[in-house]
Amino acid sequence: MTPEKRRHFDRLLSPRHIAFIGGTDAMIAIGEARRRGFEGAYWPVNPKRDHMCDLPCFARVDDLPEAPDAVFLAIPAAAAVDTLEKLAQMGAGGVVCYTAGFKESGSDGDALEQRLKEVTGDMALIGPNCYGVINYLDNVALWPFAHGGGSPGYGAAIITQSGMFSSDITMSQRSLPLTHLISAGNQAVLELADFIDALCENPAVRAIGLHIEGLGDIAKFEQAALKCLRHDTPVVALKTGSSQIGSQLTVSHTGSLSGAKELYNALFDRCGVISVTNPSQLLETLKYLCVVDRPKGHRVVGFTCSGGGATMLADHAETIGLRFPTFDPEVTTRLTEALPAIATVSNPLDYTTPIWGQPAYTEPVFRTAIDANCVDAALLVQDYPYSGLDESQIYYRNDAAAFSKAAKAANLPAAVCATLPENMDIETRELLIELGVAPMQGIHETLNAVAQAATWRENR
Repeated sequence: MTPEKRRHFDRLLSPRHIAFIGGTDAMIAIGEARRRGFEGAYWPVNPKRDHMCDLPCFARVDDLPEAPDAVFLAIPAAAAVDTLEKLAQMGAGGVVCYTAGFKESGSDGDALEQRLKEVTGDMALIGPNCYGVINYLDNVALWPFAHGGGSPGYGAAIITQSGMFSSDITMSQRSLPLTHLISAGNQAVLELADFIDALCENPAVRAIGLHIEGLGDIAKFEQAALKCLRHDTPVVALKTGSSQIGSQLTVSHTGSLSGAKELYNALFDRCGVISVTNPSQLLETLKYLCVVDRPKGHRVVGFTCSGGGATMLADHAETIGLRFPTFDPEVTTRLTEALPAIATVSNPLDYTTPIWGQPAYTEPVFRTAIDANCVDAALLVQDYPYSGLDESQIYYRNDAAAFSKAAKAANLPAAVCATLPENMDIETRELLIELGVAPMQGIHETLNAVAQAATWRENR
């Protein structure tokens, strides 16, 4: 990205004014910008309407008060290119080109996309054939669909090559802190590497998530990923399109070639990108990286109130390189004294139900095990009752609070994880984040995230 284009990209992310060009899609985008809380000027452009969302319409972009910092463009492809040329001549900052019908649609569209590149000039253009961008830090949305998500002032920046998947992420019930979400589309002007390069410089961005169908400039991507390493910003990638039919769909969807799975894995290994294999793992790994520090190693202490949960932890950990070290004799003696007689001292530790939910008893157990100085991360397995069965919620949260205190005192990254992803309600997730604990959903996803974070730190 040239310095001038980078300046325009910053204008696009944090605009003073947004022009919404089009009809129904532009109207929806205005509503989403309002709902996100954008406080700048709204400039609808439509020659056939007097008003849009109670705002007076401009008939042409030439009638705008000045060159807009940001533009949401949703008109037919040929007209969109002509409009982009005018916007570039005016000195507009950046454009979300929601319009489809370019490279992904065949030879005619390919020629039109080539002209789009020529007329865009120094404008920062996302797309075409994309959903847009959401800047959660500054409450800016150039987005044509209902969306969710939020930011506590830090989080993950996610860039996807699928508009629908980007929308899915905003609606996920994961409590993943977000800073930015970009649907990249055809990447005619700005590529994934450009977004990565720019966003990793933002100190609020604690990790970058990618959904990749295919890459064009491999060297440029590698340079951006290595820059993230220098900025201590982990990158997590979900690569799709490895199957025969998946690769065919990728070409028809974005016009990108997906490439061999082995080649992408080698690329990711070479430039320090964490590779995941499914959407849930992408979000859970990002969540862990954003909420807690990366573990210094692969040694873990685990707590459950069930022998079955302890077994699940141990079994999966063994397959991914995590270790649950045995407590030394002194720690074992102290734990034996603190636990009910029915408990067996082990790691992972089933601290048993007689003391469950009673922090006067559970906190000493957590502290003793965590203070053993033989581990790099701590996990507590808890599946929370859903609304209507939540009389016992207080007991779960008592133990979570006691666990967080013990981990914080030892300066250890801590996560509470539900065995099943759906067994953690939003109130609990938000409470855990306030406590400095990662609210993880899925026991395997949690262990994978811990292992991935530890490996990333060791390999830097």
